[in-house]
Amino acid sequence: MLLALSRALAERPFEYLGQSPITAPLVYASRLLPLPLRRRVYAFVTGSEGLPPRRLREVELDQVAAWAVHQYPERQYPAVVVGSSNGALTHLYAACGIPWLPQTWLVPVRRRWADPDDVRGALDFGVQHAPPLLRSNATVGLHHMHDPNQDALSASQMAYFRIKWRGLPPAYQHFLTHRLQPHAPIIVTRDASTWPVTRVTDHHVFQFGAQGGMSPDQYQALPGAPETSEEVAEAEWGFDDELLEHIRAYADKHDHPVVELRYHHPQDPAAAVADTYAAWLRRHDIEPRRLLVSSFIVLDPWQTVDTASVPYWTYFPTSQGAHALSDYLDGHTFDEIGIMLFSHGTRSRGLAEVDCWQQLANRARRRGRLLAVERSAFPADFSTFARYTPALRRLPRARRPQSPLSVETALLGLSESERISVLG
Repeated sequence: MLLALSRALAERPFEYLGQSPITAPLVYASRLLPLPLRRRVYAFVTGSEGLPPRRLREVELDQVAAWAVHQYPERQYPAVVVGSSNGALTHLYAACGIPWLPQTWLVPVRRRWADPDDVRGALDFGVQHAPPLLRSNATVGLHHMHDPNQDALSASQMAYFRIKWRGLPPAYQHFLTHRLQPHAPIIVTRDASTWPVTRVTDHHVFQFGAQGGMSPDQYQALPGAPETSEEVAEAEWGFDDELLEHIRAYADKHDHPVVELRYHHPQDPAAAVADTYAAWLRRHDIEPRRLLVSSFIVLDPWQTVDTASVPYWTYFPTSQGAHALSDYLDGHTFDEIGIMLFSHGTRSRGLAEVDCWQQLANRARRRGRLLAVERSAFPADFSTFARYTPALRRLPRARRPQSPLSVETALLGLSESERISVLG
């Protein structure tokens, strides 16, 4: 999402999930493979992105933070966001023209042909291989996430080491000092999602399961589930509050106000963002006629701006996400609804089937459709990662707002939602 936002701030689309266009024909051709082979190839390619365990001692997360800040255009910003990842809010940041610095980073670790249902093996893998990473990076916490439901394919090839900053890394501090306008706010996104974990060390927890269709109790009922000792910030979305203390200390020293955005689930901001975005278009005499529904990382903030579409983000193509979209459509109508769907390869528990999404698209007044989705292949429709970019390019361009959405107006719009608390 950081790459999608950084490209939007440079008025560039987020094409092919940030990958080279050269790979698009190969991804598109995956649709021709039989399902078992298609899934196997997807799992293997996903695992290829993982770092060999022996190289974990070489990971310097301060350098990762430095890479992150250098993705953004070099200019002064009216606000900077630090904290939890959220696709809906990413669209709002793009409208405001402000950057976001993540608290959580994924360090994928290669683990070839593992059994996703072997939870004890996953836990032991982390116990064995995490210490060198943590010795080299003392200011982070490791949330080792293992989800055999949604991530069954990927988890057969890699481990999900999710790293959370507990303090502000030097690169973030430098960015705030040199890129944040004087007296401008630091906005902290605090997703209050928590999850029961097994504590390994002070800086290392193991999380069995994840947001996305099953509850913690349902995971704990599965064979081999480890005993849990406490609840902490959820690995992928949750905010570790220790970072907030460091942000406040920096803000007090440099005379910046701190504004907190608190919510309890990654899906919560979507409706408020859509409403705030639509109001921004109307203030510029642009009638919002199209709802563009994105899914996890299948999103493009700049194309959304460039087509004067209203963004509605679903955290995953789950029943929960579909119900949230349905509730939103109960009170809003659009001439056109386009829905994109992230494919993870398996019919996981909690998945909303493609017919459900088509029915939601059909609630458009004139035209409702699934964008870049091959109905018969979903949720193993991996070619969607190559097709969504051309599909968005084919949407008609529209008159864009002549000025960014002001940070103050955006915060006011969010504050009107019962699902978000704006503090500060």
